[in-house]
Amino acid sequence: MNKLLITTALAASLLASAASAATFLTWSSIAPDGSFSANFGDTGIETLAFNDAFDFALPTGVSSFTLTSTFTVNPKNDINFTTAAFNGQTFTIGSTGQNEYRFLNNVKVTGGAPQHLVISGTSGGNGSYGGVISFTPFAGVPKPTSWALMIAGFGGVGGVLRVRKDRKAAATA
Repeated sequence: MNKLLITTALAASLLASAASAATFLTWSSIAPDGSFSANFGDTGIETLAFNDAFDFALPTGVSSFTLTSTFTVNPKNDINFTTAAFNGQTFTIGSTGQNEYRFLNNVKVTGGAPQHLVISGTSGGNGSYGGVISFTPFAGVPKPTSWALMIAGFGGVGGVLRVRKDRKAAATA
């Protein structure tokens, strides 16, 4: 009976702790070149082990990620990452200890497919982490007006070269 009460109390505390955590994913505005970024993270992680999953959509392009956590002398603020992965690709470990750092660079993203970011680890009881997603779209196929301008430019250069050739031929005759 005692074990059942302890197990129930532990499960309730874990549920309450998970409810108090603040997981976020915030997108920036899109730049004229189509690039943008997003901030993601979790604050006030009270559970000893955590697993945060972020599901979102991106257009076709390239993404890079950074993930950081820093704590002061208080071990309750400590975060130790056990998994950091985007679409199954594991982040590279930059540093561990008081300043945890992970990164993943230049991952090709296919638009229309679901994107999945997973961060898991352990917390000392009041940990937080944050990260940044950077996205750049692939350069698209040139518009028809760009093609027309390029062809007209080649034609203009060819015309100038022909006129020079004709003038040079007339001058030597």
